[in-house]
Amino acid sequence: MTTKQPYQLFISSKCSCCDTILALLKNENITLPITNVDKEEYTLPFSIVMFPALTLGEKLVSYGCDDIIAQLKKA
Repeated sequence: MTTKQPYQLFISSKCSCCDTILALLKNENITLPITNVDKEEYTLPFSIVMFPALTLGEKLVSYGCDDIIAQLKKA
């Protein structure tokens, strides 16, 4: 399943919850762009201070496991 919205997931290598989200995406066959901020360059009009973080375009829509799971189930 590919999400209908232009979501992007931002993760960190130091985030245990990020592993949970990545497993969920794989199990649910959800495809969306993923950026590991510790390994890749990225540009947003705001700073991300909590991971994982889900954006829609250039807007932060949710962060943390529970919020992101709920947001993706609505997509």
